Amino acid sequence: MEFKKINEYFVNPGELLISKKPIVLKTVLGSCVSVCLFDKKKKMGSMCHYLLPICPNKNISSTKYGDIAIELMIKKMVHKYHSKIDNLQAYLIGGASVIFDERQIFFVGERNVEVAKKLLDKHKIPIIYSDILGEKGRRVIFNTANGEIKVSIIEYITLENLYKD
Repeated sequence: MEFKKINEYFVNPGELLISKKPIVLKTVLGSCVSVCLFDKKKKMGSMCHYLLPICPNKNISSTKYGDIAIELMIKKMVHKYHSKIDNLQAYLIGGASVIFDERQIFFVGERNVEVAKKLLDKHKIPIIYSDILGEKGRRVIFNTANGEIKVSIIEYITLENLYKD
């Protein structure tokens, strides 16, 4: 798969990016999850990268939480960019178990994936691609112009491979 030379943006943990213009969104995930939305009629897309599944405080509206990030992304796509829910399709990536110790009772990766599935189902947005769970990190490259996605496994997440293609 080749991506035409268009602007590229790295989506950091806790960020959400939406673009009407053709861009390539990139991120690297461990237990975090990225949800990408693509409007197949308008040929535009978005990506969020969240760290935790549910915001514990209703007075906080940080996109580092999946429930906040996904709802905000859907709301902006529909209300600000006038996407129709019927034209949206979702990509779900991440949620790996990358930390192994006795405190893993929290299963953050699994819970991150579950919140995405629940919210996308609630809004009736189909997940057309998923690469989730497991024990390895992932590098994600998403083209907002055509909905193409490339996901590759990362054995060890380092600063060097954050920005690698």
